[in-house]
Amino acid sequence: MTERTYDHGAQNERTALAWTRTALALLVGVVLASRLAAEPLGPAAMVFGLAVAPVALLILVLARRRYRRSNEALHADRALPDGKLPALVALVTLLLAALEIAYALA
Repeated sequence: MTERTYDHGAQNERTALAWTRTALALLVGVVLASRLAAEPLGPAAMVFGLAVAPVALLILVLARRRYRRSNEALHADRALPDGKLPALVALVTLLLAALEIAYALA
């Protein structure tokens, strides 16, 4: 009997968990930054939070969908999903950084 050190599903599962943690961290970051910046920036901070928080939730939903697609692709020897999800995470991160810069300057 041969011992297997590689589990074909574990890597995809770990990646899905990392995407979930990233999406939740972005959501918490957006909510907290909007709340923190509410006093100096006024309604603009709340508008930012209301506009960007749903995008962070969308990342969470897309991460679960990406897991399912990756799992299917790995078992069917097809190409893995594209880079749209990382691009969306980068966009939310940049928007969050812009809010924090505006807060620091206010």
